[in-house]
Amino acid sequence: MPSQGKLYVVGIGPGMEDMLTLRALRALEQSEYVLGHRTYTQRIRHLTRAQIIESGMGQEVNRVKRACELATNSIVSLVSGGDPSIYGMASLVVEYIHKRNIDVCYEVIPGITALCAASPLLGCAISGDHVVISLSDHLTPWEVIEKRLKCALHGDFVVVIYNPSSRQRGDNLLKALEIVLSERGDAPIGVVKNAMREGERVCISSASELFESPELVDMHTLLVVGSSETRIDDGVMITPRGYARKYIYR
Repeated sequence: MPSQGKLYVVGIGPGMEDMLTLRALRALEQSEYVLGHRTYTQRIRHLTRAQIIESGMGQEVNRVKRACELATNSIVSLVSGGDPSIYGMASLVVEYIHKRNIDVCYEVIPGITALCAASPLLGCAISGDHVVISLSDHLTPWEVIEKRLKCALHGDFVVVIYNPSSRQRGDNLLKALEIVLSERGDAPIGVVKNAMREGERVCISSASELFESPELVDMHTLLVVGSSETRIDDGVMITPRGYARKYIYR
């Protein structure tokens, strides 16, 4: 008789092997099939004996469909960078299963997000309320992104920007920086490329500097726009949690 199948939607974290959670590792070790974008399957290939099924950008729906088919009688992992619920595959999997009323057991395994990896590299850039926004208009219209960015800046949140630039949409970064300059002035911006994986680069810049040098940013970069309370101290980006307003440091 066929075995009881299961679909794991696995967040593999930012990239370094020791940033992978134990639960994610167990799922990969148990799996008979692992599906994902080739960028992510290459990172975990050596951690599993499963058959690897790779696909590229734009194949997300087919990837989910195939994973659900295999999971009817096999243990399957569908891998996603960072956390699968943050610009990852989890929403598509859950929506697909429930809209089509598919009888498959699934579990979403969280992973360490890019913003959680980037903040300590900058110092302590994200310590309280913050907003996460993607500049990719592949699935979200630019008008919606622009509105959300303006509201976040107006609310004085630390703003974490995913997918700030690519070859197809370099103008989105410049438009976003113009909004930052208009709403928050020349705010400090943490720039983290390939956070906690090979090729990692970290610097602290500003809205005006990035506007003049947008080539510093690509699709592998995460931007952290400081709030009005964010300060740069000896090369470290710090957003105070608020303890100084309540306690006297001794």
